[in-house]
Amino acid sequence: MQTPSAVAILPVKMPAAMLDFTILTADNFHMFEKDILASEEIFPENIRESSESCLGTLESTGGMGLVAFFQDRYLGNALGFQPLGDVFTDLKLHEVYGEKRVNLIYLSNIVTLPEFQHKGFGRQLLKAFVDAAEKAGFNRVGGHFRCNGSLKNFKALGGQELASFDNWYDTGETYTYCDLALGDCRPA
Repeated sequence: MQTPSAVAILPVKMPAAMLDFTILTADNFHMFEKDILASEEIFPENIRESSESCLGTLESTGGMGLVAFFQDRYLGNALGFQPLGDVFTDLKLHEVYGEKRVNLIYLSNIVTLPEFQHKGFGRQLLKAFVDAAEKAGFNRVGGHFRCNGSLKNFKALGGQELASFDNWYDTGETYTYCDLALGDCRPA
């Protein structure tokens, strides 16, 4: 009988456990503020969210957010708003959509703490945000993504790469703009 001299053990990716979500509003932001701001440390300094920018997003037209928990522990959040007027242009969305109006929620921020990354939690958070956007009546979710897990997750949910922008907001990084059709706008 032959016995192998070495046994290869292949890593098995287990599906992530279910997360709990809390809808984030301007009224309850203070309850999560410390965790949200601490999680922003993973981003380049010049694009980190502040308390003021988070509140501005939540108070803006179409503003919405989710906070995710695993076993009662904060693991990340997602924030978005409806880009209108000058904000549409500032985000260079006119370069993607032209001047046509789109019923879009812009995913301005999604973050998963490093210890929860690469376990499927980020995709669950993103999927919950997309579902909430669809329930809120949006036809599309869009956002600018670094080349990381968020981009991979967005594309896994059906997001399409539409444009790329070098040195996005002076980060020195290229960001990819992606769009995900919702509801009746989804391709067959």
